[in-house]
Amino acid sequence: MNNPRSRRNRSDPRIAGRLRALLGDDGEVLDASTPAELARAVARFHAAGIDVLGVNGGDGTSHVVLTAFVRAYGDAPLPNLLLLRGGSMNTVAHGHGIRGRPERILRDVLVRRRQGHPLRTIERDLLAVSADGAPPTYGFIFGTGAVVSFLEAYYATGSSPATAAALVVRAIGSAIMGGPFAETLMRRQRLKVVTDGDEWPDVPYLALVAGATPDIGFGFKAFARCAEQPGSFHAVGLTAGLLPLALALPRIHRGAPWRRALAQDEVARELVAEGDEIPFTVDGDLHAARTVVRVTTGPGIALVLP
Repeated sequence: MNNPRSRRNRSDPRIAGRLRALLGDDGEVLDASTPAELARAVARFHAAGIDVLGVNGGDGTSHVVLTAFVRAYGDAPLPNLLLLRGGSMNTVAHGHGIRGRPERILRDVLVRRRQGHPLRTIERDLLAVSADGAPPTYGFIFGTGAVVSFLEAYYATGSSPATAAALVVRAIGSAIMGGPFAETLMRRQRLKVVTDGDEWPDVPYLALVAGATPDIGFGFKAFARCAEQPGSFHAVGLTAGLLPLALALPRIHRGAPWRRALAQDEVARELVAEGDEIPFTVDGDLHAARTVVRVTTGPGIALVLP
C-alpha cells in the first residue's frame, strides 16, 4: 500500500516504481491517497488473501490503513504488517529496529522470503480508540494533553525528523529555564480516568498516553510494560511538570519503571477518560472527543522485521 502524499514519496515520487520493480510477481503496489482509493485497495488485497501488507508511508498512513483493514477483516486474522518508513513520522518502525529507505527494507524481506526462510516477526496488539461512542480507529500509540500540543507545534513548523528533534531540545531547554514554549505545552486537563474498572487519582494530567509498542518516539520507552500481559497495553498519566519530566528523560529512555512522583501507570485492557473537549492523537493523527475517549485492546498483528 503506497501513500503518494507521504513526506518521502512527495520528495521522491519514483519510490513506488522502484518498489514495484523489486516485488515483481511476488506482490502488487497500489496507491491509496484518497478514501476511495484506500477502499478499493483494501477490497482487492482482502480478496487476494495477502499474507503480508506493506505500508509505504509513516505512522499516520499506517493508522489509517490499519483501521480500514480491521473494519474489512472483522474477526478474521490480519495479514502481517511490513512498515516501509515512507513518512515524516516512523515511530513504530523505529521502535522495532526497522531502519533505512523503503526499497532497502522491502529488498531485505524479499531476499529472506525468496530463499525460503521464515519471516522474522513480533506480535503486537493494536489499540482501538473510540471518541464519544463512535466506531474505533486503530493504531499503536494514543496521547492527549502535552503530546497533542507538541504535535501541533511540530506540524506548524514543518514535519520532519530534524524539526521534531529540535522541538524536543527546545522543550527541554524551555522547561529548565521556565520559558514560554514550555508553558504552551502545559495543557493540563482534569480527566476522570478509569482502567479496567479502577479509578485513577483525581488530578490534572499533563498528558494521558497509552501504547501497544514500547517506544513513544526518539527511543524513549515510555510503554516498557506494553507486552507484560497478553492482550493488554501500557497506560501512563503524566502528573509531574515538564522540568521533573525533563530531568527523568534518561530513565524514560531506558524503560525504567515510572515513579509515582512523575506519573500514574497501569497495564490495562481498557482505559476510559472523561472530560470537557479532549483533543487526542492516534499514531500522530489528531482527533477530538467532546466528553469521552475509550481505549481498548484491539486485534493482534504481527510486525515483519527485516
